[in-house]
Amino acid sequence: MGRTGRPPLYMQWRRFPLSDTIRRMIEELFLVRHAAPDRSTGVPYNILPGPPLTPAGQQEALQAAHWLKGRGIEHIFSSPFVRTRATAETIARALEVGLTLVDRLGEGAPGERQEQVRQRVSELLPQLDDTPLRRVALVTHGACILGLLQHTTADRIDLSAHRYDYGNCSPTAGIWHGIRADGVWRWEFAFRPDLGPQWV
Repeated sequence: MGRTGRPPLYMQWRRFPLSDTIRRMIEELFLVRHAAPDRSTGVPYNILPGPPLTPAGQQEALQAAHWLKGRGIEHIFSSPFVRTRATAETIARALEVGLTLVDRLGEGAPGERQEQVRQRVSELLPQLDDTPLRRVALVTHGACILGLLQHTTADRIDLSAHRYDYGNCSPTAGIWHGIRADGVWRWEFAFRPDLGPQWV
């Protein structure tokens, strides 16, 4: 049991056996960037555990969770960094679904190139296809979201209208929604939190 008295949310891959006769594939993905981190702590940003969320970031995570409710998400996969894990735990509690930490969704390491980030996150997709899950959320970082958007569209996606803090293609707690039909992924930028002036 965790400190809150809740049973642990984490589940292992072995909980999702692949049927010998029926192969399902992921049909919907929600790519959630972590909520606003506290960059003032002095904790290294790109090395585990990384900085925690700010109070505004905690509110962002709650707003993202509220938006995701009722959208049929079956499971959440998250980077193990503190800022992503806290965001994912908030969402998992609100949606009452399981949460799995996945190293491939982690922040780009010092010296890791964007091409390398893209390669490792793209390798997660066939693993997801080998589960009975059809609709999942990935709580991760800007570089990973960029890599997934580019990989799933063969670099055809136009992100010119999506430049946010530090050059990310998603704002903090922003959500990209993807639907796969006939083997083709189509994406839309679906959610951005609105905190109001008291959090600026």
